[in-house]
Amino acid sequence: MGKTIIALLQETVEKYGERPFLYEARNGAEYSSFTFREVQGQSIRFAAGLMALGLRAGERVSLISEGKNNWVLGELGVLHAGAVCVPLSVKLETVQDITFRINHSDSVMVLASGQQIAKLRPMKGQFATVKRYILLDAVEDPAEDEIYFDKVLELGDALLAADRKQVEERMAAVEPDSLANISYTSGTTANPKGIMLSHDNYVCNAEQAVDHLNGIPSYFRTLLILPWDHSFGHTAGIYAFMKCGAAIASVAAGKSAMEILRNVPKSIKAINPHLLMSVPALAANFRKNIETGIENQGKTAWRLFRQGLKVAYTYNGEGYNRGRGKRALLKPLVAFYDRMIFSKIRQNFASNLQYFIGGGALLDIELQRFFYAIGIPMYQGYGLSEASPII
Repeated sequence: MGKTIIALLQETVEKYGERPFLYEARNGAEYSSFTFREVQGQSIRFAAGLMALGLRAGERVSLISEGKNNWVLGELGVLHAGAVCVPLSVKLETVQDITFRINHSDSVMVLASGQQIAKLRPMKGQFATVKRYILLDAVEDPAEDEIYFDKVLELGDALLAADRKQVEERMAAVEPDSLANISYTSGTTANPKGIMLSHDNYVCNAEQAVDHLNGIPSYFRTLLILPWDHSFGHTAGIYAFMKCGAAIASVAAGKSAMEILRNVPKSIKAINPHLLMSVPALAANFRKNIETGIENQGKTAWRLFRQGLKVAYTYNGEGYNRGRGKRALLKPLVAFYDRMIFSKIRQNFASNLQYFIGGGALLDIELQRFFYAIGIPMYQGYGLSEASPII
């Protein structure tokens, strides 16, 4: 029997309603959180507001924004309204790339962050079906066809007060096979393909992923550094953690993409995640920062670090044969270097971190050996957008 994302959230609210789900830091403030119950309530309010604006079941709504609470609330609101979310990458820059996706999906509304609406405004005349733009952030001088997220919530409150049954019927009409997302491929050789994924595609894949990992404890937190529009971040991040009552955090907000990137280290420190999802380029950058930090401590620390890596590489073997045979003789040395060097690296990087999950491209075996050696295993994920995406 299939399941909708709406039902998945309801199940989680019943089990973990008061646990935090979304963490966000904005305007230089510390992280604050929304519970699962609050997320559900806001999502229903936003869905009602979208309905008040005229959104009909099955219509498409594009979403282009950096990761933030309103990203998740926006998508969940669209889904609760029986509509289809079309998440777009913030890396899209050209008129061709953006207009193709919005027009090809027949989007009637666009949810956009402050940074992204500035990019979209010069293109508005080329969007054939868009009637309304919903702003996820405060901006100066919003246009007539732009409305703030909070104003949509107010419209939702009015509709819920006047005709709550209409909203409940819309939500109840959503089926497991109902379309949830149109996820566009990169389109490196031609126009991108719109991958049509149902509610049950996401729920089933998230549940299978969690089962494969033997569950994600509800106290787990992750910092979702990966693009939220990608099906990897969607399934392994948002919906797998929703399934388990665990929490996701966005990178601390910044005024530009570069500032957000610079906020990653301090966001890791603040959230102290138990699990991180990564792509090879990001993992390589983490390694570079770790090695630079060790080098800056002097020649003795660097020599100990390199010796410790050599011992750990030998002891770990290919993973499946770790510590077997003559390698067992190295166990005391492995413990020594872990106590002297690697435990301090883990403490400084993220003391809660238990492992990485890599995806997006082939993870170099050397990177896997490195992170395994310092005590933070990095597992290779594999999948396709069409598989939503984990295989």
